[in-house]
Amino acid sequence: MIRELKESDFKRVNELLNCFNYSIDSKIFSEQFTKVIIYFDEMIKGVLVFDYIYDRIEIEYIVVDPKYRKIGIATKLLKYIEKNYKAKNITLEVKKNNIPAINFYNKNGFSIVSVRKNYYKDEDGYLMLKKIGDKYE
Repeated sequence: MIRELKESDFKRVNELLNCFNYSIDSKIFSEQFTKVIIYFDEMIKGVLVFDYIYDRIEIEYIVVDPKYRKIGIATKLLKYIEKNYKAKNITLEVKKNNIPAINFYNKNGFSIVSVRKNYYKDEDGYLMLKKIGDKYE
């Protein structure tokens, strides 16, 4: 199942986000644009943090517990935001050398639209974009 974040989810969500040296706290609920959704059954297995700004979505972080990767959880999270948050497009940045992530996003309809020099301090990043349907353009 997929749902929006609750305060009781913080511990597990932060365990997953730790791989990005990132964490969230209760201030997230007062953020006007930032949203967090989780994929769970008996436990939280994936998290997607994104900004939903009017008619655009920008993915900040998407992470799936390594034990549950490659079974479609990240794809389900992406499909959920496409369906439930009406937007013209979705954008994200990814490290230029993160080939598995780039391949994942390409498979899910994203394309590289520009290079961001030194976006990750000493490493370039790609800006990737997915347009969502003609009716939102």
